[in-house]
Order: sequence, then C-alpha cells, then structure tokens
Amino acid sequence: MAKLLLPLATLFALGGCQSVNSEPAKPAILTSVNPSVIATLQQAIQQAKGGALVTLADSVFTKRSELLIDHAMSKGSDGRVIMGAHNIKSEKFILQLRNNQCELYYPKKELTTVLKGVTCKEL
Repeated sequence: MAKLLLPLATLFALGGCQSVNSEPAKPAILTSVNPSVIATLQQAIQQAKGGALVTLADSVFTKRSELLIDHAMSKGSDGRVIMGAHNIKSEKFILQLRNNQCELYYPKKELTTVLKGVTCKEL
C-alpha cells in the first residue's frame, strides 16, 4: 500500500506545481510597432513556418491578435496559375500575452515563440 501512495503523491505534487507556474495565454495586441518589432515578428514567423521572410504592415497586430498569411499564387512558364496552387490554406499566427511576455503562437505546429523586446497588452 505504501508503495502505491508514494508515486501517487509525487504525481499530484508535480501536477500542482505545473499549473501554478503558467497562466493561460490571452489574445493580445502590440503596444508599439517599430522596425525592430517588425524584424522580430518576421524572424519568428520564418522560423515557425519556414520559407522566406514575410512582408508585414506597420499596423500588424495593432487591432487584432490574429494574422493570416496567404500564399502567393504559383504560376507556370505560361503565366497561368498552377492547378491546385489556389487551394493552399492561409497560415494563421496569434499574438498572445502570458506571464507579462508577448508570444507568437502558430496553431498549425502548436508552436509558441517568446518575442523578446516586443511589448503587448491583453486584447
């Protein structure tokens, strides 16, 4: 009986510690946007999804916590859109605030990146 109680007590203690240390993420918007913030966001997006750096507007994440990135239409040598290229879904990113830190969440890969030097507030 004592052998069973020790693992159970340890499991409950560890679970309790984890829930205390991390608050849930909340949708957020940027409090200021400058070239450094844009560059940080571009690098985080590129690292998350791969590919080239994306072009972001100066107003990115200032009104909404979500960003949708559409894929460019791939065209063949004849200038026509390659069949199926228009079926590629948009990429979604969400700006979040957790433990007073801005984070960029990429739901497709369930990846969260802390954005150092970026300030945001709860939406």
